[in-house]
Amino acid sequence: MKRLVLISWMAGAALFAQAQPAAPVVAGDDPVAVVIEGRAWKKSELEAMVRSMGPNITANYLGDKRAFLQTFALMAKLVKMAEAEGMDKQEPHSWRLFYNRMVYLAQARADGQIMQKPVMPEDQKKYYDEHKSDYSSAKVKVIFINFNDNPMGGAAGLKKPRTSAEAEKLAAQIVAQARGGKDFGQLAQQYSDDSESKAKGGDFPPIKPSDTALPPEMKSSIFALKAGQVSDPVRQAGGFWIFRMGEFVNPTYDEVKDEIYKAIQEARFREWMDDVRKNAQVEFKDQKYLDEKAPAMQPPGLK
Repeated sequence: MKRLVLISWMAGAALFAQAQPAAPVVAGDDPVAVVIEGRAWKKSELEAMVRSMGPNITANYLGDKRAFLQTFALMAKLVKMAEAEGMDKQEPHSWRLFYNRMVYLAQARADGQIMQKPVMPEDQKKYYDEHKSDYSSAKVKVIFINFNDNPMGGAAGLKKPRTSAEAEKLAAQIVAQARGGKDFGQLAQQYSDDSESKAKGGDFPPIKPSDTALPPEMKSSIFALKAGQVSDPVRQAGGFWIFRMGEFVNPTYDEVKDEIYKAIQEARFREWMDDVRKNAQVEFKDQKYLDEKAPAMQPPGLK
């Protein structure tokens, strides 16, 4: 059955939205604004409720309070009907309510942990001093020599692609020229098959040790170089890469302090979560049931 469209916008609120700071309530300025299904709602209660559901719901409320409250009243009526019929105690609803409450409170507790120990400026500066190399980046030039050992049949007149053996030989020759003093940028423009870096004289985007976009063997080759050195050819699928180290760029503390703030928060959270996980109690009893492979369970009512 499709969900009611008229209440779906309320359900779209972020489950774990951060509550906005409550506006101060002036004494004597907090009247009952509306009565819904016999429950009186003061102005402060309504605003606290919508703030807790995040900025989108708050904007909907403030944009048209009457329309919002009419929809809210409909939801309240439906809930009352469901509870009167005992739906909150019937499967699968009882289990879904149980699980949703569990998920919400677990996430709320995890979110709250982050705020329990604020990250101070001295923490950030100490982390920067200890992890400065993690934020440095290498400025390199590259040459890519492609190959194809299994070419598909091509049209007549097309140049036959290099084999891996031919590419390896050419890459070794280029390395020898670069190490012999030939300008690496000119070699890139002459030989490289990577069109983007070739057009820039071999210039490649800065690379950090923490980058995950490059394969480990390529990063190892790059960060083993000193300024001005040229790497041996590094074989990858489809080609050989040659790198020339330009320089290492170390950002200032002010340039990376926001990244450091997040890194400290995440590290502290992981440590706390690992400790909680170790202390979570579970005792496996029915080993046969737990180990057996069974077809996926279907929701109640489906055959």
